[in-house]
Order: sequence, then C-alpha cells, then structure tokens
Amino acid sequence: MGNMADYMHEMVRMQAHAALARLAQCALLGAPPPTGNLSAMPAVDAALNAAQRAMLEDDDRDAVAAAMEAAAEVVKSVGAAAGGGIAHLHSAGHITGLADHCLAVLEGRAMCQEGEDEEGGGGAGGEDEEEDEEAELGQIVLEGCAELLPALATIAGASFAPAFKPHFAALLRRTGANRPEGQRSVAYATLVEVVRAIGSAATPVVPLALPGCLRELRAAETAGLRRNCTYCAGVMVEVGGAAAAPFHGALAQALAHLLSSKEPDRGVRDNAASSAARLLSVDGCAAVRNPAVGPPLVSLFLAALPLVEDFEEAASAYGGVCALLRSGDPGVSAHVPRMLQVIGQVAAEEAGKEAEEPITAQGGEADRVPAEVLDPLP
Repeated sequence: MGNMADYMHEMVRMQAHAALARLAQCALLGAPPPTGNLSAMPAVDAALNAAQRAMLEDDDRDAVAAAMEAAAEVVKSVGAAAGGGIAHLHSAGHITGLADHCLAVLEGRAMCQEGEDEEGGGGAGGEDEEEDEEAELGQIVLEGCAELLPALATIAGASFAPAFKPHFAALLRRTGANRPEGQRSVAYATLVEVVRAIGSAATPVVPLALPGCLRELRAAETAGLRRNCTYCAGVMVEVGGAAAAPFHGALAQALAHLLSSKEPDRGVRDNAASSAARLLSVDGCAAVRNPAVGPPLVSLFLAALPLVEDFEEAASAYGGVCALLRSGDPGVSAHVPRMLQVIGQVAAEEAGKEAEEPITAQGGEADRVPAEVLDPLP
C-alpha cells in the first residue's frame, strides 16, 4: 500500500494515503498502545512516512493535501489511544518531520507550490480567472496544513511552543491584506487551533495576532473569514490573559456590531456570542466591571442567545452565562432574568429533543449542549 502512495496517477495516490490512514487506525484499535503492545506502530509509520514523502516530493496539490489530512487522522488516533504511541511519534521523528514539512507549505517552499504567486495580486481578463483557480489550488494545500499542524500541536502540548515560532511567522504573513480572503481565513483557523492546543505557552503570539483579527472583524467581506476571526479573537483573549487586555475595548466594539441584527450570517453571530462570553469571563469577569465594556456587551451577548447555527460554541456561550451568574457582580443583577430565560430555553429545547429522539451510545444532535453547562448553579 505504501508503494501506491507513490503511484504515477494523483487520484491513486490520494486514495492510497486515505487507505494507509484507515489501516493505521484499524491497527491501533486491534493493538492499543496503552496495553504496552506497539505492534500497530509499523502501520502508523507507513502512513506517516508516505505523507512525509508526499509533502516533500509530490507536485500535485490535491495529493499533498490528502496526504496531510490522512496524517492528521493518524496523529489524532495515536493521541486518542495514548500510551506508548505518543512517545513513538516523537522518537521516530514524525512530529518534527511533519512540522518541518508544514512549515515548508506555509512558507510556499513545498514541491507542489513551485510557481505559486506568493504575494497574490490581480490580473486582467482571462488572467483573473486563472489566478482565481491558482488561488483555490493553493488554498487546498493550506487546508491540509490546517488539519495537520493543530494535530501535531495537540500531541506535543506546551512543548510545541518554541517550535511553533516560525510557523506563526509564516501564518501571520498569510493573513496580510494582500492575500485572498480564503487564504486569510484558513491561516486564522490554523493559528487559533494551534494556540488552543498549546495553551498559555502561546501567550507571546497573542498581541501580534489580535490586531489582524480585529481588522477582519470590521472589514472582511466573506462570512467565513469573519467567523474564523471572531472565534480566533475570543480564544486569543481567553488564552492571552494580561497580554490581551489592551485589546478588550476594541474587541468589545467589534463584537457589538457582529452581535446585532446588522450581521446577516447567523453562524458569525453565534461565534460572536461565544467570543463575547470568553471576553466577559476572563480574569474573574473583570470586563463586566469595566463601564466601557461590560454593560453594553452583556446586553448584546444575551440578546444574541440562544445559539442558532454553530452549536460547537455551546459550551463557551452558555458557560459564559453561568460564569456571569456565579460572579455575583452587582452589574449583572439586572440581567439575571434574561440569563435564566436563556438557560430555560436551552434546557427545554434539549429536553424536547430527548423526548422525541432517544440518545444513542454514539450521541447525536441532542448532545450539542454539554451537560456541565446545564448543571444547577450553586
């Protein structure tokens, strides 16, 4: 199967990478590393070595993207299995090797990116159409990186922070105003997931990344970019602590627009709600006591609930409501009826779904609000 990942036809190579990843996952299920049995590692090695060869040598962007996505699935599966598999990824050089290849992609140095216009730019007539197609192909590889790099950071944890510095610099260049919006959106999506995985060790990058996020909240034309940057800004504030404090006021102002009915995309509004919850909850709900930030933002935040589209933000958004209630801050008192109304709406909606559709062992739509969010308040 490893040889098929080097086959002359790119479609075969793409399918081979996917098949290698599935074989590795099956091997991990059959011989879980926590038992001390590392017999699944040859299958893991085969999949990840094939991915590294593709990132280094393959000139087809679709094939490289498929290889990166397959590698991400394998890395996640090894992480989920835990045990000696994680140590093996380090000792076998997979973490370092894959991270180096991700950096080459972010910097535009990969074999499949030869001839790519690194700075973007416009053309005329038929050139515009060709450049749009080229930009789409270039974005495909970046999307593969958006899957793989956070998976590597999750495995490595805070120790990945020093190695992430060149990746961050490359991602920041990809967020420049001269880049296509799709590329900027993927760059921010990658950045925020790596920051989440690294945690507080990523604090130094927060004041460098937030200005670009705030710019996009005001100026981005596409909902996808606004959505990613809204989410990114909220996570940055949550992780950055004191380093993000100077941006609290500007972020509150930007969120005020996105939380209102002026924002046409409901997914963006849901992400703005979770971002507002993060901002209001940090440092013991300190932002609530800031007269320039707290009162107007709390009102807009609660008015935007319950969530309608992006239920992955349920834990942050509704957890923020609970955090405000627990804070006991006098400025929150006037909003308690609305908070209880929101919690009641969500609880009733979830109870109705449980009655209509039993929850299976695998979970489902009824699981979209984590149980801890709906726990009784003290």
